[in-house]
Amino acid sequence: MSVPHLRSARMTGLLVSATAVAAGLVSAGSAQAVTGPEAQAAQHAYTVKLTIGDEANSRACTGTLVDPRWVLTAASCFAATPGKPVPAGKPALKSTAGLSNGQSRDIVEVSASTSDRDVVLARLAAPAVGIAPAKRAGSTPAAGTDVTAAGFGRTKTEWVPGKLHTGTFTVNSSDATTLAITGKGTDAICKGDTGGPLLNAAGELVAVNSRSWQGGCLGTNAAETRTGAVSARVDDLGAWIAQVTAPRNGDQVALLAGGGGTMWSQAGDLGYGEYGASWGKVDGQDVSRVSTVRHGDSVRAYAIAGGRVYGQDLDLATGKWSGWGQVPGDAAGAKDISAALVGDTVHVLIVGSEGNLYQQAADYRAGRWNTKWTAVGAVGLSHITSAVSGTTVRVQAIGGGEVYGRDYDTRTGSWSPWGAVPGGVSGAVDIASSTVGNNVHVQIIGSDGGVWTQFGNYDAGRWNDAWTKVGGTGLTRISSIPSGNTIELYAVGANGKISNASMNAATGSWSAFSEVQGGLSGASDVAAAVAVTPTKVTLAAAAGSTLFSQNGKLDTGAFGAQWANVGGATITNLTAVDHGGVIRYVGIAGGKVYDRTYDVRTNTWGNWTDIPGGAGGVKDVSAAMINNVLYVQIIGSNGDLYTQTGDYNAGRWNNTWTPVAGATGLTSITSVKAGPFVRLYGINGGKVYGRDFDSRTGNWTVWGELPGNLTGAKDIAVSGIGHTVRVQAIGSDGALYAQTGDYLAGSWKPTWNKIGGSSLTRITSTSAANNVHVYATDAGGKVQNTTLDTTMDAWTAWRAIPGTLSSPTDITVTTTK
Repeated sequence: MSVPHLRSARMTGLLVSATAVAAGLVSAGSAQAVTGPEAQAAQHAYTVKLTIGDEANSRACTGTLVDPRWVLTAASCFAATPGKPVPAGKPALKSTAGLSNGQSRDIVEVSASTSDRDVVLARLAAPAVGIAPAKRAGSTPAAGTDVTAAGFGRTKTEWVPGKLHTGTFTVNSSDATTLAITGKGTDAICKGDTGGPLLNAAGELVAVNSRSWQGGCLGTNAAETRTGAVSARVDDLGAWIAQVTAPRNGDQVALLAGGGGTMWSQAGDLGYGEYGASWGKVDGQDVSRVSTVRHGDSVRAYAIAGGRVYGQDLDLATGKWSGWGQVPGDAAGAKDISAALVGDTVHVLIVGSEGNLYQQAADYRAGRWNTKWTAVGAVGLSHITSAVSGTTVRVQAIGGGEVYGRDYDTRTGSWSPWGAVPGGVSGAVDIASSTVGNNVHVQIIGSDGGVWTQFGNYDAGRWNDAWTKVGGTGLTRISSIPSGNTIELYAVGANGKISNASMNAATGSWSAFSEVQGGLSGASDVAAAVAVTPTKVTLAAAAGSTLFSQNGKLDTGAFGAQWANVGGATITNLTAVDHGGVIRYVGIAGGKVYDRTYDVRTNTWGNWTDIPGGAGGVKDVSAAMINNVLYVQIIGSNGDLYTQTGDYNAGRWNNTWTPVAGATGLTSITSVKAGPFVRLYGINGGKVYGRDFDSRTGNWTVWGELPGNLTGAKDIAVSGIGHTVRVQAIGSDGALYAQTGDYLAGSWKPTWNKIGGSSLTRITSTSAANNVHVYATDAGGKVQNTTLDTTMDAWTAWRAIPGTLSSPTDITVTTTK
């Protein structure tokens, strides 16, 4: 057939041809839809109406929700110039997705497919709620079969804003990238239908509308009667869609804000730039200034209230704040505060009432503060900030509206002299700083209420010559944190609302400011603390008479081509923990318990060594690391529970295995760290039970069965995210099941959720950011992975890990940074 012109057909969501693509896109004020009957309200609820561009000059398209965060649509919808490729990243034009339940989401990112077809994925600023994604197809519709198209474009005679129409089309032919279709009767694909879904008889998504003749559509020449169209195939893009939409593992940020006599907290996922729906009230303290640091499983907060300095901690495992306590030294009249963490010591700096700089330190390993504030020296200071570079705390301060800097060497306790930061700034209102590598990035609020930035390169020993304007207006307070190669800046505006902007440290480019969701207003200050999320994953599997290993990346999901033969003893059961870049493995060989290390940084393996205590006939093992102490649990030959402790602070193990009363007949165990607790789960008689160990008191709780009445469980794994634990088990049918326990609410889900899979034999899991990654062996020696996005409570499809193991007996997974 001849090449169709770029005219929209009578079916919702099709684009026209290459020379006239723009003609297939409709202005928002006069869009067109697929001709055909109006769709039932819930029939194609996953279909999305897209508005591209500003109100004065916009166009409309259609898309398909294939994931709560992602819309599949035509690349040509986002092309600034018709026919030109669409770069990945933030769209050049403001784009908004209107969802079927009346919600609306900005589009913040476009991920381009291969250049041979008119397809992109567009990410929403926040997940769609209450809408099931479309089903994805696995084969090309045969010629002569019928397909359905849907879209929000113009119909043959009318355009009704927000109304979805559908049409029936016959597949004429297909090639590697497209389907040629023709409308049945008067059905056609019209303007505004570009990017809309093409569905097979099973309701599966097989293509997106791309080009059409638009015969019979509103606004088309009456002489044009052709209803043919070309759609871009997506039935073979399943792997690409799965890769793009896979859960991300970005750093996690905790925000603390003061205002109106109250403290508020908020949490964010920097992988997606998403924050909680609301700010949570911490307490009623009237705080004027606040600073926070992330220390393991705690956020340590320091604040000024009534001129005095207080501190309190957020336990991320329980979600509870400790309550404010005054920092020793009886500071009075403090004006500003900053905190920096080096190792396990927090260095707190304040500006005193006379503008001098004072210093305090809390050693959290020793559990004590210094007894007094030490005057460091300076006069006339009003604001300070600090950032850590190795063992050095780099301090910048505002004095008389100008910016100065000095360094504190935590090893020697010595300070460098003050020096003016170049650039000649004056009238600075507030200051923040972050380090990336050995470089310090300083931000200030200038006299104009906007953000200005400077950069100190400590490798080259120099600063930039001038301050650079970033943006923002009417700002009063700022805070910043590093996240990988990005600086995240949080700012309080004149209205007391908090907004965020990001800087790429490699390019120096800044994003626009956007308000942090949650509806907070009236804030007087904000502080941010970040938890660096693991990016690497190491799998270890016992098979035959040796140990095998696989390494992967969480951001791409890429693994090596084969499992590496590590060597060593014949291991039957295996567990592992991350210990600061070194993975500590504990395994059972011949009924005895051994350990060995793997240094991820140098790819170096240690040898298996016998753990003291003389254990024999051991059936299973689990371990958790708390404060540099490794807590190991085993099932003895009689099904009883025993425990051992490796204290890496003291450099020794206990001499014996200690029996833990309370159960016999255990067949499998797993454990996870949750603050000071070891949360232990075990299988007994095919049912799953749990109990906790308090590392502070040495006490165990009693066993309790997990709700849901799962029976015939064969293996078990667990991962923790904050105060929530995610337990997975292999059921009697060889499939994966999951349970969730919220320790803050003190409740479990009422039932186990069947995830799927078949013939599974052993499982292991790990958490990173808000995701739980489960790896399972099957009867054929293959290893599969599925990932839970806990924000959406949604699991990905199973995918195979490269390589095959011969008769694997156990598998364990560890993530590292």
